[in-house]
Amino acid sequence: MSTNIKKYMTFAVLAILAFSAVAPMALGAAANQTYYGSLSSNYYSFYGGPDIHASVQGTGEYSRGQTATVPVTLSNHGVIEGFKTENEVKKSNDKVQESLNATLQNMEVQNINTILTAVGVSAVLESDISGITVKTGPQEAGSMTQGATTMPINYYVDIQKDVPAGEYELTLNVTYKHLRNVIYEADAVNNSGMFTGIRNLNASYWYNENVSQKIPVTIKVKEATKFEIVNVEQNLSSKNDGMLYVTYQNNGEETAKNAFVRLSTATPFSTTDDQSYLGTVAPGEEVVAAFKISVDADSVIYDKLYAINSEILYEDNYGHQTVTDALKVEVQVGKDPILTPVTAIIGILILIVLGVAIYYVLTARKYKKQGIDKKPFDDLREKLSGGKK
Repeated sequence: MSTNIKKYMTFAVLAILAFSAVAPMALGAAANQTYYGSLSSNYYSFYGGPDIHASVQGTGEYSRGQTATVPVTLSNHGVIEGFKTENEVKKSNDKVQESLNATLQNMEVQNINTILTAVGVSAVLESDISGITVKTGPQEAGSMTQGATTMPINYYVDIQKDVPAGEYELTLNVTYKHLRNVIYEADAVNNSGMFTGIRNLNASYWYNENVSQKIPVTIKVKEATKFEIVNVEQNLSSKNDGMLYVTYQNNGEETAKNAFVRLSTATPFSTTDDQSYLGTVAPGEEVVAAFKISVDADSVIYDKLYAINSEILYEDNYGHQTVTDALKVEVQVGKDPILTPVTAIIGILILIVLGVAIYYVLTARKYKKQGIDKKPFDDLREKLSGGKK
């Protein structure tokens, strides 16, 4: 091959390298187009493609009872797995054609890394876990060359209060397409029997469409304290101050330290004793808080179910001060017993009957002891009958 041919081939290869550098962008722009060419001009078939990985940025730990922002980063770890020779550049008496074939073959080799570019990347985070719901739809990440990493993509995940602490695996469904093969065709520039370049370059692209990857994404729901009211005892009265005893249980996974409960009363209730120290409350442990409560007799509605708000302040395992949501203490005030005329008469009658019975028993014992042959009411009957038996 002459020096001029080598010079032009070097120029062509450099041009090819420049084309390869912008090929991913060109491919992305032409993603919806399909080109067909002559397979006889295909020199190599390459195997491999993109391999998208996902990772959660930060600690990946989230508290229940909130809509958490989960930042996910995508990276392309695609590799070339192999190749197959489809055609060889054959020696020929037509040196111009032989040089053209060699140039097209080199163009295919230079194009090898473009099959690792994921084009039109779309990623949607999904959850099939009860109590964990993804609020964000599909997110677009554009085209990702081999080795590329995206900026964090934020997904909003709703974590219900009743979700137990622990690790949960969500699924990131990623779809894209990528170049499977490209075939170049061109005409040679023939300058006095020497190959000096190419013209009328055409390329045929074959894509793998709708490639899908399911990538596990792990998040962790933090351990936490969870207080609940399990029992309420009271002796509230509209006449006197009463006591209210509330039993709280820690149904969470984390110990509450230096805990105390604060009561918020409203009409018809009032208190000068609105706080009770609970101390350290381990998971599963119950503690009782006692409050002295006054009831306003003029505004209370008897037998109505009232809800008095309470909240617990405590330190978590990291020493952070935390306040629970409002915990409602349900209480009722019954009417005080009232002595009516009917109940008074009944009471008097009961006392009379009781007195008569006692008189009868004691008098009968007295007569028996003295040997008197009388019944307890004989004297009374004699007086009432004027001394006649």
